[in-house]
Amino acid sequence: MLLLLDFDGTVVDHDCLATIAEHFTPGVFAETEGKLDAGELGLNEVIARQFAAVDATLEELLLFLRGLDVRVRDGLPELVDFCRERYIDVTVVSSGFEELIHPILLGAGLDLPVVANHATFGRDGAKVTFVDRPICSVCGDRCKRSEVTARRHGQAVAYVGDGFSDRCAAQAADLAFARDRLALYLDGLDVPYTPFHDFHDVRRGLATYLEPTPGRSARPA
Repeated sequence: MLLLLDFDGTVVDHDCLATIAEHFTPGVFAETEGKLDAGELGLNEVIARQFAAVDATLEELLLFLRGLDVRVRDGLPELVDFCRERYIDVTVVSSGFEELIHPILLGAGLDLPVVANHATFGRDGAKVTFVDRPICSVCGDRCKRSEVTARRHGQAVAYVGDGFSDRCAAQAADLAFARDRLALYLDGLDVPYTPFHDFHDVRRGLATYLEPTPGRSARPA
């Protein structure tokens, strides 16, 4: 089994990307978020426009996030231990930036594989290099559904997310955990998911999924 975790608003209790953009460039943030919601811009274009206007260094952005007391959501270390015991691969799959994600994970004592965009930050704005994802035949964007389909290799895939970038991937997964805007979106489509508040909920949900049902053996991890 493979477990894919969104980062902003999921692994951590803040949407770091949105919080940075809204703080450093509120006008661009409001305009582009409105166009994203209206379907006029894709997510990558929104991120590129927002961060092109963020005139801060990486060190300043990490200091800004530390000042917000960004925390890893409760239960993640226990979930990682649970998965390792059951040979479940855990990967963080994000539309954010590795340069922000790794320091936060390492600060929490976690060293997990990360698939995310890259950025170089400076006074002339951030220059973003996006993960090379194909155009999705379902949503028409370069979304994270491809991470589910390309990594499956005959395994069951569980996906954990909270927002816009998780919509397609959650629907492609065998087991979805959702909160906040993702949960509302899936409710609107009548797509089944398991709600979660923290990663203790995810661990319990995975354990239930893997439990044998009467007359059947346990699902292979």
